[in-house]
Amino acid sequence: MASWLTRAGSHGEHEQKFLQESRVYVNWDGILHDLAKLPKREALLDVLKQVYPDAKPKKLLNWTSQIWPFAQEIKKGDLVVQPLKSQPLHRLR
Repeated sequence: MASWLTRAGSHGEHEQKFLQESRVYVNWDGILHDLAKLPKREALLDVLKQVYPDAKPKKLLNWTSQIWPFAQEIKKGDLVVQPLKSQPLHRLR
């Protein structure tokens, strides 16, 4: 079993959807493809180039490195850690 750290939007705007559905999603603006069906990493890079034609090549590679493992390797039953921005931080004493 793998463990994954996810975010539910930069301001936690997707937290409730993720929690209510017990699922996590890639919420990348403009990407409407089913990423699980892409045959190889280069295909994802091609999608990103089409969606973000003005993005710099290194940024596209960075995004590909973030999205590809999530889209291709995460499995049902894996542990997902999702820090909640909608909840105050609780510190251990």
